[in-house]
Amino acid sequence: MRASRPHIITVTLGGLAVALSCSSPDVPDDSTIIEHRVRPSDANAAITMFNEEHFVWVPPRILAEGSRQLLLLLPGTNGRPAHGQLLGGLAAQQGYHVIGLMYPDDRAVVDVCAGDPAPDCMALVREEIILGTDRSTHVAVDTNNGIDARLRDLVRLLGARYANEGWSTFLDACGLRWSFIAVAGLSQGGGHAAYIAKLRAVPRVIMFGAPADGYGGNRAPWMSLGATPASRYFGFAHQRDPFTSIGPNWLALGLDAFGAATLVETSGAQFGGSHMLRTDALPASRTYVDAHASVYVDALTPRGTDGKPIFAEAWRYLLGQPGR
Repeated sequence: MRASRPHIITVTLGGLAVALSCSSPDVPDDSTIIEHRVRPSDANAAITMFNEEHFVWVPPRILAEGSRQLLLLLPGTNGRPAHGQLLGGLAAQQGYHVIGLMYPDDRAVVDVCAGDPAPDCMALVREEIILGTDRSTHVAVDTNNGIDARLRDLVRLLGARYANEGWSTFLDACGLRWSFIAVAGLSQGGGHAAYIAKLRAVPRVIMFGAPADGYGGNRAPWMSLGATPASRYFGFAHQRDPFTSIGPNWLALGLDAFGAATLVETSGAQFGGSHMLRTDALPASRTYVDAHASVYVDALTPRGTDGKPIFAEAWRYLLGQPGR
């Protein structure tokens, strides 16, 4: 098994303008972050599809074991971990171990369930993609390819290759230690993050343009709290996002208990303590057609006149800091 060569990411004081590597976007601060890129098939030889690279970022200072947290980033439908490097690098600078995970993401849950009247359709599709067990006729994800298995196999590989990076914190004899794993994602990935938090108690959930499940502006049937309390959920979406069920889903999760939705352009750095952030910023593509993904995807995230992502402070707030 050939070890991947780590990329050393040096960022200058206060800057979002220094490249991660020759092909990577910029992230903040004056620290050195290590980046690894690993194909899923390197962690499990049985994987033959959805084999684009996982992106991994290691924080510049490894926290004590009890304070470490892993942030799992899940791209949206047909997305790739490479599309969220700004957020991933910033999270590592905040102190997280970060994994942008490649997983079977070619089927949008709201699309495959549009013609299925069963109220549990979306929940079962998500369970199969996450757990890798046969739960739905709309997708075919086996035990090697579920989010759980891909993440577990990757963390094991990282622990074996880079024993000094602290990956052992996130595993025990039974597999993943979800109490040390924060979950986040865009669109479909954000819905998976919310569903993972329904199944397991996790320290933080961040939903970007998500959960989009539901039709006609109605909440999804599965949208309710489970193992993770509402206080650990946060959402960020564009005002012009075409998925009109996002707001009702946030309310179903009880996020209004922490204040009304807040527009990031007109709020201070603490955003009034709200767990529901909104933006009306024009995407970097200069068209609101891309509003949905602009809160997460590097190429669509709007920049200020200084070239820095305008959502950096909102992202910092949503991420918080591990161990706190």
